[in-house]
Amino acid sequence: MKRRGFAVFYLTLCLGLLLPVFSSFGFEDPVLPDPRLTPGDTFDVTKEDICVPGYAKRVRDVPPALKRKVYLRYGILNPEPHHYEIDHLIPLGLGGSNSIKNLWPQSYWTSPWNAYLKDKLEYKLHKLVCLGIVDLKEAQQAIATNWIEAYKKYMGKKLDRDSIH
Repeated sequence: MKRRGFAVFYLTLCLGLLLPVFSSFGFEDPVLPDPRLTPGDTFDVTKEDICVPGYAKRVRDVPPALKRKVYLRYGILNPEPHHYEIDHLIPLGLGGSNSIKNLWPQSYWTSPWNAYLKDKLEYKLHKLVCLGIVDLKEAQQAIATNWIEAYKKYMGKKLDRDSIH
């Protein structure tokens, strides 16, 4: 009986130590968020609200506990430093909220679609909205539905590996 108890303890200990190591094997970073977990969410704002310099900085509020919850919802038990950002699907600069419905772990490492490219799209859409070229709701919907397709539409160029390095 003691031997069996020790074996169960040892197995539990080993699994507990190795699970974070193996959690990244066989797991591909998503380039698009899971729409069931991250459908997108916005503050009740207008174009005039978001186009004020410093708006996004004033409303940004994602505490570490919420970031940990987002990682767990996506099955990421031990996120590597500088691998992800907890990203707003609809960016703050387009009226996106800090709700868990608008947050997902986006990788910097996926190629070619990654957090760096999405940041470029976010900047461009914010600029187009503030210039009155694109409607705010249209921009929010485009990025929430499929940010990669929005990138192709609004950035105006095909993406290949040579164009991103």
